[in-house]
Amino acid sequence: MRSVDAVLFDLDGVLVRSEEVWFHTVEEAGRVFRGRKVTREEFAPTFGQGTRADVEHFQLGCTPDELNRFYLEVFPRFASETWVNPEAGPVLDQLRALGLKRAVVTNTVSPLAFSVLRSADLFDLLDWVACADHVLYAKPAPDLVLHAVQKLAVEPRRAWMVGDSRFDREAARAAGVRFVGLGIDGEPRIERLDELIALLEAGPGPEQPGHAYEPS
Repeated sequence: MRSVDAVLFDLDGVLVRSEEVWFHTVEEAGRVFRGRKVTREEFAPTFGQGTRADVEHFQLGCTPDELNRFYLEVFPRFASETWVNPEAGPVLDQLRALGLKRAVVTNTVSPLAFSVLRSADLFDLLDWVACADHVLYAKPAPDLVLHAVQKLAVEPRRAWMVGDSRFDREAARAAGVRFVGLGIDGEPRIERLDELIALLEAGPGPEQPGHAYEPS
């Protein structure tokens, strides 16, 4: 019997790359909400952490909701710099052919995530998109991962999460979902997204241990 029912994907760094888009957006947020731009040195270690953490880390004089509204206004100005992983569409198609459910789990708010996925022609290849505004706590908390598996109607132990950051790894492990690291250590690690298919066909390996956690 197949031991994997669903594969979850981080959005940025896995299916697309919009780090430059986000840098310019956050850079501008620093200018507006603290009086000086966020530098690349400040931004680099925080990429992917979520809006609430951005407010705290960069000491911005706004609420997370205000920052989200700012991001929604400013992000599209730089969106043309987004790169789409050419392996993303074929991999999602193959997973669908294998009968596996597919979801994105992202710290991006839903209007921006949906826009990026639609422009990349990936939205219709997914069964669910779990975004930062769907839960109280974004990654590295497990809330988004648990939200995704609940919406897909699968058990955490029967799902894999593909990510490229410690936020993804910590969220997956806390939720009891097997973490596959794209370019970082995981259980196991892959270097290219299309390696995922051979990995699934080879079998999951030892079962991911469960975690006691109550979603917020």
